[in-house]
Amino acid sequence: MKIFKIYVFLVCLSINHTVFAQKPIEIIKFQELEKLMQKDDRIYVFNFWASWCKPCVTEMPAFETLANNFHPNKVSVIFISLDFKQDLKIVEKFVTNHQIKSKIYLIDEPDYNSWIDKVSSQWSGAIPATLISNGIRHEFYEQSFDYQSLSERIRHFF
Repeated sequence: MKIFKIYVFLVCLSINHTVFAQKPIEIIKFQELEKLMQKDDRIYVFNFWASWCKPCVTEMPAFETLANNFHPNKVSVIFISLDFKQDLKIVEKFVTNHQIKSKIYLIDEPDYNSWIDKVSSQWSGAIPATLISNGIRHEFYEQSFDYQSLSERIRHFF
């Protein structure tokens, strides 16, 4: 009986660890994103996506691999969800199901035309879209990536 109680305790502990290990999705305004885009302490890869965007979902593993492989070299991947604020639960479920480990923000700015030009004047508003920045140098891509092409773009910043 004692072994069963220990087993139940360990199962509960692992479930709690799994629940709390997932980083919460923060809801931000564009001003907060803009501050992140100006940071110069490392290379930041901002991927603009939505849970309903098939090309976005397809490329996410390449970004996660990039985050794992380049982390020692001071590269951070940040996913910026363009899902609506009221769909936060859907995004949270998506992140859990796809085991996304990188930081995720949901931008709460429904008037995209008021801020997409501030990310890049080249951006039509289509997703997926990616901004690579070290605070000084910025490169913007309105396209899908595979791991090889994404890692080549990152290497230009070293």
